[in-house]
Amino acid sequence: MPPARRRRDRTRSRLPAVLALTAFALTLLLPGAAESQPLEWESDLKKGDRPPALTFTPAWTFNGFHAPLAGNLASAGALLVAASQAGEVVALDPASGTVAWHADLGEPLAIGPAAQPGRVYVGTRSGRLTALDAEQGGRVIWSVDLGSEPTSPPRPLDGRLLIGASAGVLFSLDAADGSVAARRALSGRPVTPPELAGRYVLIGTEGGILMSFDARSLEPRWRRDMRYAISSAPLVYKKRVYVGLSDRSVRCLRLKSGRPIWKARTGAVVAAHPFVRAPYLYLLCYDDDIWVLNARNGHLAIRARLGHRLEAEPALSDHHLFVAPYTEAALVGLSLPGLQTVGQFALDVPGEWFTTAPVLAADRIALGYGRSEGKILALNVAQKQAAPTSGAAPAGAPLAGPAPTPP
Repeated sequence: MPPARRRRDRTRSRLPAVLALTAFALTLLLPGAAESQPLEWESDLKKGDRPPALTFTPAWTFNGFHAPLAGNLASAGALLVAASQAGEVVALDPASGTVAWHADLGEPLAIGPAAQPGRVYVGTRSGRLTALDAEQGGRVIWSVDLGSEPTSPPRPLDGRLLIGASAGVLFSLDAADGSVAARRALSGRPVTPPELAGRYVLIGTEGGILMSFDARSLEPRWRRDMRYAISSAPLVYKKRVYVGLSDRSVRCLRLKSGRPIWKARTGAVVAAHPFVRAPYLYLLCYDDDIWVLNARNGHLAIRARLGHRLEAEPALSDHHLFVAPYTEAALVGLSLPGLQTVGQFALDVPGEWFTTAPVLAADRIALGYGRSEGKILALNVAQKQAAPTSGAAPAGAPLAGPAPTPP
């Protein structure tokens, strides 16, 4: 065989190997190429002594509704606010459960209450958003017609209220009188509450579209087709956006542009709003698990398994996470950041389970239950013993207040 032909044959035989190595190198370099992220081998969440146990004791129960609760409870300054699906709204003293005031809107509610100091907001199925005076007996301050029912409680922003409506519209309302300051048509029905982040507001819609707008003018910033249904409200942390999708993944995007940074797989869809305890991202999933990832790169740190599905929002204190797994009829307390179970309270009412997310109010935890008549249970929470590590609260100390929201 001539030498030139032998050289050509050797070159052809090496070509498939070279192409395979090139393709492998490209998968390492291209962003978002990996389907899942590796384990965080040296996670500090697995280190340290066992945290002290918590005790839960009933403080009071409210039985004043004749219809199931609408949405979640809300803390309004020194008051705890709840509403029924029939249109009743009550403000309670969280220390004693005494009714401070009662209002009846006379029509069914579509969402639970939202609260700010001095104000309570409720939305009806007919599409009206009503502002009540929390300091003057729940009197009506204003009411505005949104044209279709609101999809989540409004979010406050510098004298404005941001709220989505089921017809596929995002409104910016003047909080003083309810007048429309701006409105923006969306790509479909909102499936998440508006998420505020400085100059930006994010909202997810049907069909897996995540949209970003200017928070004041509602002018579009960017639009990202996630290709799968959005399963959790977006979280903004350090110029990044984290959002759960129906393909059992969480995506990390750039806040400014919406460009993807990384993708990580979870065991099931992320059903509740993610939260961050730096440097970790916490994901409550529908497969009974809480997944904890490194927020920077999506690497898995730990995974905590509970007994039932997780879909309600958690309550956060300085050192604890409180969850009410779906149909479990129990409140579970876990330590932060390591997610060790430190206490549990069983509802022990036949055929009932908690129907709202837990909320912290006046050193207590309040939850709603009742499939036909809404009820509210408030629990005292205390540490059973002194923590073995420095910086913990002393034995028997009441639970700390709500944790600050990450910047």
